[in-house]
Amino acid sequence: MKHFVFRIRGDPHGQSFVELALVLLILALLLAGVVEFGYLLNNYLHVLDGAREAARYSSSSDPFFISPVVDEFYYITALKAAQTMSPIRLGPANGDDILISIFSVTDSSAVRFPSGAPNGWSLCAHYAGFTTYLASKGTSVPDAVSGPGWGSCTAGASHFSASDIASRLVSGTPAAGVLLVEILYKYPQLLKLPVLTSVVPDPIPLYVYTIMPNAAAEPTPTPH
Repeated sequence: MKHFVFRIRGDPHGQSFVELALVLLILALLLAGVVEFGYLLNNYLHVLDGAREAARYSSSSDPFFISPVVDEFYYITALKAAQTMSPIRLGPANGDDILISIFSVTDSSAVRFPSGAPNGWSLCAHYAGFTTYLASKGTSVPDAVSGPGWGSCTAGASHFSASDIASRLVSGTPAAGVLLVEILYKYPQLLKLPVLTSVVPDPIPLYVYTIMPNAAAEPTPTPH
């Protein structure tokens, strides 16, 4: 009498599908992270370009020039930053802002301008005057700083104090004038995947700044 032995084997095709599904899930998460980081980096570079171009553009201007328009220097600097960072749009409701400061620096101390603005000149705080100035010049408000929320937003605060700026100069160097442009920006995640938003804040806070010399702000014997 013959005996037949049946062996039960696992389906190799089914096992492959399970392995493929696990690998695809990991690859999908990695791809989502790469895409999100790519957009984040792209937006960061746009904002950084805005700060750099604004500081470069206004580094040769006189922030103390007596003009019929109060804060004209700051309006022009903020305008250049906003024009350059397009297509980024700042969201004042998230705390986004453009901050501009002028420093007159000596060997051991620095004085910040405009006077009475210890946290720097804020576009959010001066938005009404900014739009009025642009209208008088026949210039439209850039998309980067248009939209609702600007009229009622809270001004941002500079990440630099006067002593921070003074400490960046080598001891013994001549007195100098310094222009500081800072941009506060919160990047809203594009994909908003729960696996990412559970570990990474949405929006993601970004901060950029540029420091440039400004000869017109150098300390003088006679106060400005």
